Amino acid sequence: MNMVISFSGRENGNCDNISKYIASKGDSIIYFRNLNIHDCSGCKYECFKGYCKYRQDDIYNLYESMLSYDKIFLIVPMYCGNPSSLYFKFNERCQDFFLHNEDSYETIISKVYIIGVYGDKKKTPDFIPCLTRWFECTQFNNHVLGIERHRYNQRIADNILDIEEVRNMITCFIQQ
Repeated sequence: MNMVISFSGRENGNCDNISKYIASKGDSIIYFRNLNIHDCSGCKYECFKGYCKYRQDDIYNLYESMLSYDKIFLIVPMYCGNPSSLYFKFNERCQDFFLHNEDSYETIISKVYIIGVYGDKKKTPDFIPCLTRWFECTQFNNHVLGIERHRYNQRIADNILDIEEVRNMITCFIQQ
């Protein structure tokens, strides 16, 4: 059983469509935009000394539930040359979880696979490297797939899954 998380702020865009495409029966699709997740702000660094003051929102339960899945697919769009702010919120808030659950870090990271949907590698060369940072200093390779829309003459509102080559790339990626 897999977990698929779409980090798009828009309903039924490429990230949501990819999430539905890769999810099998019994898999969970999470639309991060629908979760009650507090920003990493307005605090006094409680997570460094004890526990995050916003621990009662949905993020902690999301991280805990990741442990029960075989694979976790993060579908991340590029907005203004960077991963979406929803993805950064997810990333920022993991600090409190992993500070108190260090033994879970490697287990979760081993299950994470990221699909980044963006415009053009030449115009935004740092997008995919930003996503690969999860795997630095680990043994996990090939856990990030970049899908360049412009390579297929796709605009932001087009459905990237209309391209057979993209569907094949995604299928190969999720089966590894």
